[in-house]
Amino acid sequence: MWQLLKIEWLKVRYYKAFWVFTILYFVSLFGINYIGFYINELAHENVPLGSTLLGTPYSFPRVWGTVGFMSSWLLYFPGILFIMLMTNEYNFKTHRQNIIDGWERAQFINVKFTGAFIYAVLITVLNFIVALVFGFMSAGSSFSWDGIEKVGYIFLQSLTYIAFAMFLSVVFRRSGLAIAIFFLYGLIFEWLFTTFINLKLDMTPVGYFLPLQTSDSLLPLPFGKEFIYKGLPDDWVMVLAVVIYTGLYYFFSLKKFTKDDL
Repeated sequence: MWQLLKIEWLKVRYYKAFWVFTILYFVSLFGINYIGFYINELAHENVPLGSTLLGTPYSFPRVWGTVGFMSSWLLYFPGILFIMLMTNEYNFKTHRQNIIDGWERAQFINVKFTGAFIYAVLITVLNFIVALVFGFMSAGSSFSWDGIEKVGYIFLQSLTYIAFAMFLSVVFRRSGLAIAIFFLYGLIFEWLFTTFINLKLDMTPVGYFLPLQTSDSLLPLPFGKEFIYKGLPDDWVMVLAVVIYTGLYYFFSLKKFTKDDL
């Protein structure tokens, strides 16, 4: 596997889009949290009920969950990146060349998902660092490990988003189509489905178990959770659901790639 990962690294090392999306994610991660931090500070200073309504989302220990929630909106960057990386294999026939060179089809998918795992770890480390920065910047905040499980949730959310994106790229093989579905489903349709199931059909908590909503529910809005996420199951239930979905993305990606014509 190590040798395969080295080959995979050579594929992306000089790929400009890889560095563009990675840097864009990091800059946006800091930027979106700085905006949130600044707005929160202004609200506390200028709005009489600001402290009561918003609390202190960037103070320890709440900062872990706040940064996780804010960064969840940026996961479309790594998702798009991995769709491009996967569909490039089809466009330039490098997947076929790898198989001709002796790779097993399962090895090809395994190395792709291992790369997704490593990238999710990188995202998690970056979020951890950003949370530390803003936690210490928050007035009157002292470091606390309470709520550190949110960092683990960031990893799970990152991994399942990337795995979902890779699954779409294996199924559709076209970057434009896969990216469009990834965006439309993640940003619009799943939210509509969740709202319809939970509120219109009054089937809470079924709506929370849609593919991406499972991980989104682990990192909810920093305030108003009891009103916005009524009937949300315990975290361990949602963690289990995320793991199952991620496993299914891997399984069906492997299944399709194994049976498809090269």
